[in-house]
Amino acid sequence: MSDGNRTRGGAQPEGRSASGQSGGGRPAGRGAGPGPGRHGAPIEKPKDFRRAVTRLVVYFGREWPSLIVVTIAIAAGAVLQSIAPAAIGGAITEHIERNPDAVAFVSRMLVVVAIYVAAWLTEAVNGGFMNRVGNRLVYRLRKDSFAHLQKLSMAYFDRRGVGDIVSRVTNDIEMIYNALTSGFANLLGGLVSIVGILIAMFVLDVPLSLVILGLLPILVVITAIIGRLVRQAFRANQALVGQVSSIVNESVASARLIQTFHTQERTLESFREVSDRARVAGARADIAGFAVHPVMRIINGLAGALVVGVGGYLAVTRGDPYTIGLITAFVLYARRFFEPLRQVTEVYNLIQSALAGAERVFDILDTTPEIVSADGAPAIVDIAGDVSFRGVSFGYEPEQVVIRDINLEAKSGQVVAIVGPTGAGKTTLVNLLSRFYDVRDGSILVDGKDIRDLELHSLRRRMGVVLQEPYFFADTIMYNIKYGNPAATDEQAIAAAKTADADHFIRRLPDGYDTLLMERGANLSEGERQLLAIARAILADPKILVLDEATSSVDSLTEATIQKGLLKLMEGRTSFIIAHRLSTIRNADQVIVLHDRGIIERGTHDELMAADGFYARLYRMQFEKPEITEEMTI
Repeated sequence: MSDGNRTRGGAQPEGRSASGQSGGGRPAGRGAGPGPGRHGAPIEKPKDFRRAVTRLVVYFGREWPSLIVVTIAIAAGAVLQSIAPAAIGGAITEHIERNPDAVAFVSRMLVVVAIYVAAWLTEAVNGGFMNRVGNRLVYRLRKDSFAHLQKLSMAYFDRRGVGDIVSRVTNDIEMIYNALTSGFANLLGGLVSIVGILIAMFVLDVPLSLVILGLLPILVVITAIIGRLVRQAFRANQALVGQVSSIVNESVASARLIQTFHTQERTLESFREVSDRARVAGARADIAGFAVHPVMRIINGLAGALVVGVGGYLAVTRGDPYTIGLITAFVLYARRFFEPLRQVTEVYNLIQSALAGAERVFDILDTTPEIVSADGAPAIVDIAGDVSFRGVSFGYEPEQVVIRDINLEAKSGQVVAIVGPTGAGKTTLVNLLSRFYDVRDGSILVDGKDIRDLELHSLRRRMGVVLQEPYFFADTIMYNIKYGNPAATDEQAIAAAKTADADHFIRRLPDGYDTLLMERGANLSEGERQLLAIARAILADPKILVLDEATSSVDSLTEATIQKGLLKLMEGRTSFIIAHRLSTIRNADQVIVLHDRGIIERGTHDELMAADGFYARLYRMQFEKPEITEEMTI
């Protein structure tokens, strides 16, 4: 689309009622507008965590060379960690009970030091490689999710708040990175260490090994209970963080509206309410996670005490091999055994958080676009611009009907004006033409071909939109003009600006066409933004044009300038005008009047005025200011 709108702000449905429903029956999204009570959406239901793990493993698999290095380093570190206590115990036994030789003892301890240094080196290697793997994985996840968002249909964005989507692509993916770089190596290393330590313990002594293992069932049960609480708490917290992001996003975007109606306190109260819930959910997640630490310390201390007690008893009753060195080795093993278990349980918290984020990210990647090109659909090389609506019916929800049995013919180059009360379906009609949604019944034809049978991208490339509030990116004016046609030269962009009567105000700016716009073009006036949008549409050179209330929010002098640019833009193009100011559509080839879900009148301006029907009353209402009824509100 030549207007270049990347968000659903470019295709808003009819105005929303106070109840939060669109006038045309479309349900309001979570980011529908400022005010309390809208963001208290229920927490998402649990999803398939095993599937999220499988998907992450698939992404991991692309980094197999680095993963091989990490695995080798982790295995080597685990072996070194498992033999260190035995080496210490052997040195103590040899020195105290068999050969009290200081030189031999120092030599043995130097071997122990070498073991720990080598173990540290393996940790450094696996840490470096895991950071590399994590960075690449997160890059791919973020790139893939953002790329998939570009393919999703407008209905997806209607159902979700902007802040929630942004949180998934930023915060949730960052959480995955943290879990990978800080958690995965510790998890894998911990598991391998546990196996290595078990082997070493049972080789040294079975009874003392069973003493340590006897505490394992207690740890497993407690960890399972805490893990379930942690997962639920993290999921609740992340969902609420997404809602907080939605409020912040829409509050910044609607700052002018909030200040105009002096609703800062109400907006702040809405933010406080959701923030408090997020704080409570975050505190619960932290408490659930921190509960692991004291449990592990208690079990660790209990294991050491049992080893000393049982080992001392066996030393007295059986003697050799229950020496001080063996008991010391098992005290260290008890600590070493439960240390990786503690790491695994701590990492478990990180992984729960990452999986909760991963399922939200994969929810984006697993969403199938509802509007796609049919298999083998031909790309449009050029079109004349004939448009036909044949028996078109549509609703945003299955049980609702916004428009019903719409029949409309627009020949190439004709100007069709669409008028009607708020919620009559005016914007819905052009949304269907742009194929943001598919019709429920009937068909829309361009040059006699059903638009569902045409390649989607090439169809939209032949259409242009000029909105009442056009969107501009935080980049140069030149970039924004060329957005709909990036292959155009600077000279062509300047020529388009001149045609739109935008060149004169652009050259008055300090940096001219290189002037950096603020987000949404906030450093331009409304009229200047309209002229810039017209220049962008002219450069894109569409065959079918939609003017969505393009002059309804500017003064009469600015409107005249914009009208001049629009007339140049509409030359030779099939144009659909949605306007509140009926004076702007008097020269339209046909006027379509929508009301009560259908077309109630059609004809030229003069014909409809002569018929003295609904359109004539709307027209007189604007110029003669009669009593306004609810059904006549545009």
